[in-house]
Amino acid sequence: MKKNILVLVGSPRPKGNSQVLAEAFAAAAREKGHETEVLRVSGMKIAGCQACERCWKKDGMPCVQQDDMQKLYPKLNVADMIVFAAPIYYFGFPAQLKAVIDRFYPLCHGDDKRRAFADKESALILCGASEEEDDFEPAVANYEVMADYLGWEDRGILVASGLGDIGDAAKSEWLEAARDLAMDL
Repeated sequence: MKKNILVLVGSPRPKGNSQVLAEAFAAAAREKGHETEVLRVSGMKIAGCQACERCWKKDGMPCVQQDDMQKLYPKLNVADMIVFAAPIYYFGFPAQLKAVIDRFYPLCHGDDKRRAFADKESALILCGASEEEDDFEPAVANYEVMADYLGWEDRGILVASGLGDIGDAAKSEWLEAARDLAMDL
């Protein structure tokens, strides 16, 4: 079945390893007949959640903050699958991607909203300079808990270690691993 796949790249580097792996995943997914869109969220103006709770109001908007997240909400709603691609920063997601994830709140607060946002699949592509798998574990755990809470079906996790310099991903075995992740959909 053809899927609408949204790939959110959390790296602040426009041509960094996360972007390269995300593009490889998206290209392979398109080869399988899926629609894909790759968005570099660090290039967007997205503020963190203000905990104002106005999104909880009966006729509340997805979020009262008028920033680029307003453009992202419709894409999130129509996506069949959301893929997160990011480097690890201090054992977690970069702030740019974390801000987007925190702003999922209006889409999933309350049982009705969470059910509406639940029929999705997800995947995670992490990269970093470290060769130690344990260094990636906190970010992986964060993703797994989030996907479980949202009711998403996890379709795979790729941890691409040893990618410290820009361009490392393009000449590594991880490029094919990102393609394989998409081919398994």
